[in-house]
Amino acid sequence: MSQPAIQDQECPDCGAQLDLSQAEAVGDLVDCPNCGAAFELVALAPFTLAPFVDEEK
Repeated sequence: MSQPAIQDQECPDCGAQLDLSQAEAVGDLVDCPNCGAAFELVALAPFTLAPFVDEEK
């Protein structure tokens, strides 16, 4: 099974399509336009998102 294309990533929380146009480097953040969940780009190959946890709170 192949990895989904970068532009085909869905929010793991609600399934909405994520806008990945600004995710260019590891550490970039992506917000879900539907539920507001935040994800961090943790790898480029394969393209991998992980839930973002703000450790400053």
